[in-house]
Amino acid sequence: MFEPGTVTYGFAKNINNPKYKYAISIFRDEDVQVVIHFTTSQRRAGVPDDQIKHGINRDADGKVVSYVFEPDVEIGDVPTGGRFCFPVRTVMQFDYGFLRGDDWSLQQQFEDLEVKCHLDREEYLNLVYAMYCSKRTPTEYKPYLEKVLEEAYGSN
Repeated sequence: MFEPGTVTYGFAKNINNPKYKYAISIFRDEDVQVVIHFTTSQRRAGVPDDQIKHGINRDADGKVVSYVFEPDVEIGDVPTGGRFCFPVRTVMQFDYGFLRGDDWSLQQQFEDLEVKCHLDREEYLNLVYAMYCSKRTPTEYKPYLEKVLEEAYGSN
């Protein structure tokens, strides 16, 4: 269910304010250790509204502050066929929203969980890169992000 680049949607019952949420799978290793990250439709892109764009968003100093999915941009394939766009502007802020665990324990934190799409490779890698570059991403997740990027692009 939580393969890297998979967008899922379900009722997140173990968050502060339980509700239906989108989550994107960021990492999965051979031991079935999974890292997912919640999205938000709140206005938290970290840049003025007129400067928000699809993809990586940077502050005035050039620092990565968020990743934004615009509702009119197709970002991946739907399992049943067709292409997927989020219904509204959707933001990934990197200072919160991470969950880590095995596939089974993560599934238990949701009800009505379903796969909405599989991100296009470029979209997924751009997101991981943004998370890796952002000073807001907790350091404990950086090794997972680095591993994804090394596997995709090779190590230096």
